[in-house]
Amino acid sequence: MIIRRRTWLYRLAGQTFAQLISFKQPVTASMARAALKRSVGNPMDLWGRSKNDLMSYHR
Repeated sequence: MIIRRRTWLYRLAGQTFAQLISFKQPVTASMARAALKRSVGNPMDLWGRSKNDLMSYHR
């Protein structure tokens, strides 16, 4: 099953905390990883999050 998400969390090598990236359209993990490689570097960790998952972070 291929998961498509609009919001992804990633962590680069040497970073303690995850960063957030979002897209206009839902993308797969490989598409998100490719976009990150072009913009900030190769992510060490990558997590897809749904809209419902992010609600708990904003409380």
